[in-house]
Amino acid sequence: MDFKTFFEQNKKACVGGLAGAVVVLMGIAAVTGRSKTPAIETSASSAAVETKESKSSDVEASGFYGKLANGQSVSVLVLGDGFAKGSNLENVSTSWAELISEKIQTEFSSDVQIDNYALPSDNSIFSGFVMANEIPEGSEYDAVILSFGEYDDPETFGTFYESIIRTITEKCPEISVISLIEPSSVTNPEGHAAANASAIQTITDHYHGLTIDVAKLMEANGVNAKDTVASDNIGQNDDGNAKTADLILSSIKDFSSKAEESIDYSSLDALDEKTENLKSYTYISASEFAKVNDTTFELPADMILDVYGETVTGLLGVDYDYQTGINDVYVSVDGTPFGRSGKEFSGSAPEQHILLINDEFAPAEYVTVSFGTAAEAESFAGIIVSGNITLPEAYDKFEAKEIEELDAAALSALMDQGENADGGPGSQDESEETEEPESNDGPANGDTKTVDGALYEYYDGEWYEVVNDDTGNPDIGVKQEIVETRSAGQIITNRETVHSSGMDAAQAETQSPAAETVVETSTAVPETYAVETPAETAAPETAAAELSVETQAAESVDMGAVMDPNAAAAMAPVQ
Repeated sequence: MDFKTFFEQNKKACVGGLAGAVVVLMGIAAVTGRSKTPAIETSASSAAVETKESKSSDVEASGFYGKLANGQSVSVLVLGDGFAKGSNLENVSTSWAELISEKIQTEFSSDVQIDNYALPSDNSIFSGFVMANEIPEGSEYDAVILSFGEYDDPETFGTFYESIIRTITEKCPEISVISLIEPSSVTNPEGHAAANASAIQTITDHYHGLTIDVAKLMEANGVNAKDTVASDNIGQNDDGNAKTADLILSSIKDFSSKAEESIDYSSLDALDEKTENLKSYTYISASEFAKVNDTTFELPADMILDVYGETVTGLLGVDYDYQTGINDVYVSVDGTPFGRSGKEFSGSAPEQHILLINDEFAPAEYVTVSFGTAAEAESFAGIIVSGNITLPEAYDKFEAKEIEELDAAALSALMDQGENADGGPGSQDESEETEEPESNDGPANGDTKTVDGALYEYYDGEWYEVVNDDTGNPDIGVKQEIVETRSAGQIITNRETVHSSGMDAAQAETQSPAAETVVETSTAVPETYAVETPAETAAPETAAAELSVETQAAESVDMGAVMDPNAAAAMAPVQ
C-alpha cells in the first residue's frame, strides 16, 4: 500500500502517523487507527495511574520532560533502522522501543504511547527522511527518538539527519529530540555507526536535544556491548535491548532536570545549508504509473509534482519490498540509464525498503522503474523525489540493462486508455474497477429466499429479513425499509408486501386485516414516521413453497404521524 493511502487509514495520536508498527502499551485508554490495540491492564499500570492522580497538579505542564514530571500522558515517535525495529529478535516485543514505554510509565506515572516507525534491517537514514516527511502537519508528538548511523555514508549522513530533525520540529514545535548512537559503533567496526557518532552529537546538541551513546553507557555500567550483541554484530539480543531501554530511561531522568521547558526551533539556523534543498519533497504512489509489463512501470515527467503543484527534481528513491533472493531495481530517465540498486535478501518474508537511487533527477519526458522479478514489482509502493544534494560517486557506478520502455507518445496513449490503474499495491486492476453487467442468473430486487425458517428479500445488493407484522399472522410480512445511501443525505425508501405463492389477492384479503408496520433504523438515519399501509394476506407458507414477491407502489406518507417505538423490529442485512 502506498504512503498516501496508508496515512489516510492510519491517523493515530497527534493526528496521524507513518507506515510501520504501532506500539501501544500499558495505561492507554484508546488508540485510533487501522489496528486498534487495547490497553494492557496490569497491576503496575493500575498503580501508576493511582500515583499519577495523586501526583498531577491542576495545571498541565508542557513539553516532554515537563509532562513526565507532572505525570501526564506523553506520545513518543521512534524513527530508525533495524536496531530500533528489533529486526534480529524473535519477538519484537522485547525490543528497546517497546520496553521503554512500560519503563517510562513505571518511573514517571505517565501513560505512554510509542509509535515505532523504524524500518527493518539495513534501511538507511534516507528511509527516516521519507518517514519524517510523511508525518501529517499538525502532529503533536512530545518526543522523537532517532536511531540511525550504522548503514549510512558519513558523506551525506549529517545532511539527512539534520533535515529529519528540522522537518519533525517544524511539524511538532513542542517536541523534544532524543538521539541514540547505536552500540554497533563498538560491536561492528565495518559499519558506519562510529564514524557518524560525532555528527549525531553535534546536531542533537544544536537542537537542544539528548544524545545517548548506548555502548559507552553500557561500559560505564559495567557491561560490554559485545557481550550482548546479536549474531550479525549489529543488533543486540534480548538482554542487550533490555539494558538499552534501561539506559534510555536513566538518561531521560538525568536530562529532565536541565532540559529547557520550551525551545524555539524556528530561531535555530541550520548547521548544513544543504538541508534547505531537501525541503522540496514529494511521494508519488505506484498507482500513478502506467504498467508497461509485469516488471516495469512508467510515469510522465509532468506528474512529478509536490502538494503545491510545483515540479520537484533532485534525489530519487524507490519504495518497495525485498523478496527472498536477489532483488534488483533499475531506473532510467527519458530512455537513459539513471541508477540501479541490487541486494540479496535472506529473509523468509518480504520486507519494506526505501532505497536512494541517485541524484540529479530531472526528467524531461518520463521516468521508468523496472524490477528484477514480478514479485518485486507487485510490491512497488511509489517513488520519492526531493531537492538535490550530491551523492557519493558510487551511485553512478552501475551496470545498465535493457528494459521495455515506451516513448512519450506511446506512454501518453497508454495513460489515456486508463492503463495506469493497476500500477502497484496502492491501486486495483482495471478488471476489478470495471463494473460487470448484472447477470441474469444473479438475484434481482424482489427475489426472496428462506434461511432457517426466516424469509428474506433481496434489495439493491443486500438480503433483508422480512419482519412479521403485529397482527398475529406469521405468514404475512409487510416491509417498510429506509436505507441510507453512500451519498450523504440521500434516502431510498422501499415499501413492499411479501407473501407466499399459490394464493390470489382475494383469498389473501380474507385472511387478515391490513397491518401497520415500521422498521427500526440506526441512529445515523434521519427520523422516520409510521406509514398506514394496506397489507395483502397470504395462505400459510409451507417449507417447500416457492416464494414470490409482489411489489406495491409506495403510497403517500403521513409525515405528521410519529413512529411507534414499539413497532416491528428492523430488517438487518444478512452477512
